[in-house]
Amino acid sequence: MSEHWEEPKEDDGLTLGPEETLQREIEKSKTLKVDRLRLRDEIEKLKAEKDNLAEKNQQLKERLEKLGNSGADPEKPDSFSRNILIFALVFSFLILLWFMTRG
Repeated sequence: MSEHWEEPKEDDGLTLGPEETLQREIEKSKTLKVDRLRLRDEIEKLKAEKDNLAEKNQQLKERLEKLGNSGADPEKPDSFSRNILIFALVFSFLILLWFMTRG
């Protein structure tokens, strides 16, 4: 068995000892665990926000349906008031013409 053990090299080319290598791996593992926990918290917050938005969306859909069902009746008075406005405009124009022809 003539295999030669080569120790892992650091980024700057230095060879690390077994203790330093183990310490570095432990630090990487801790960092990854912290990142994983942070991401889990962020995912939970996003899920809660998504649920909240879905609930608001459902409420808005229900309000829109209620307004859509009751929205057919108010159109009749709106067209009636528009007809009255047109009639008043035409009537005013005719009165103005009458005053102009008399004067």
